[in-house]
Amino acid sequence: MKNLGRNRAFVTLTVADLFETIGTSLFNIILLTYARTFAQANLMVSLVSVATVLPGIFGMLTGRLADSQTNKRGWLAGLKFVQAALYLVLAQLITEKQVGLLLIIIVINLCSDVLGMLSGSLRMPLLQAKVASELQEEALGINQGIGVLMQTMGQALGVSLLAATGDYRLAGYLNAITFLIAGLVLLSGYETLKLPSATVTVTSTFRQLLRQVRQAMEAGVHMNVLALLGSVLFLNAVGASVDALLNLYLIHRATQLPFSFGVAILVMNTADVFGSVAGNLLHTGYFQRWTFRGVMLTTVVAFEGLFINLLFWQNYWVVVTIMMIGGFCMGQANPKLMASLLKVADQSIVGSLGGIINSLATISIPIGSVGLVLLDNIVSPEAAYLTAMGLLLACGGCLFIRR
Repeated sequence: MKNLGRNRAFVTLTVADLFETIGTSLFNIILLTYARTFAQANLMVSLVSVATVLPGIFGMLTGRLADSQTNKRGWLAGLKFVQAALYLVLAQLITEKQVGLLLIIIVINLCSDVLGMLSGSLRMPLLQAKVASELQEEALGINQGIGVLMQTMGQALGVSLLAATGDYRLAGYLNAITFLIAGLVLLSGYETLKLPSATVTVTSTFRQLLRQVRQAMEAGVHMNVLALLGSVLFLNAVGASVDALLNLYLIHRATQLPFSFGVAILVMNTADVFGSVAGNLLHTGYFQRWTFRGVMLTTVVAFEGLFINLLFWQNYWVVVTIMMIGGFCMGQANPKLMASLLKVADQSIVGSLGGIINSLATISIPIGSVGLVLLDNIVSPEAAYLTAMGLLLACGGCLFIRR
């Protein structure tokens, strides 16, 4: 960590990402709260929720666009000022409670989130070039761990701001300020982000790009590419459903919980965040030698244990413990996967690699957040748990498919 602390380019990217994450998470919770004030609250909240997830679908496109830019640092800094300007406009609109204005606000927030996806794809080649390969996993973990903390802080700040002032326009201005600061941080370290002079050649056809992506994924993780993507798809599908399924479990067991419903959720979520932050920050020594396949298998076993507990014992403390273990494993898995790809991928496809993984994770969300939750409500909780266990077994099976 000391070496990374002395790396000016890494510090610049991380601090800028810190402010961007605060802004994004702050306004997402503000927008949900604002949507709840409308007469058609359920519809408006649903639209906001869909718009929050939707940018991930464009990951492949934003990754491709990022790969085609030769001046990645210029684009990255410029996008922060564009996002700041978008929220200044948004702050002028959020004063009136009109459905038409709300839809415009949702579109503006969606555009900013898509630009955020583009920023993430621009950031990866900079990290690849500026951070030594043996430190890239640790760097990605630190960046992601700080992001988890800042996301939690941003949501808390948004709720506190509304409770204290009730001023949605102020939230828009504050969000613009966070992006403005992120842009200024990038400008302050602009020289350190300069990439070596090289001609960036974007793959001429989509088929050639996919071939390069397949080769990089198989070389980086030593797995068949379809098996790798399948394992990510199945695990994310289950992961997307866990919070909702556990909330329903807590509702059913409300009279037998050691705390009130709200406190029980808080303890469970805190355990998940603590595990995630720890998993992201611990990428040295033994944990650096832990393979991506090993982490994924541990995650599968942990969540299989979670659903077995829900089927037979329904012990709350077992749930809390497994959520902490699952959070830790997910904090290990994502940086390991991206670092392994950065070590072997050509600079011209790094954005596309990250974009494909983001798009796949987004596509898998409805399988869990809609499919498994519907099973729980319409058929039975047991049907949802057994289906989730089947998806986890499919994920584990994919991990044993070799190149």
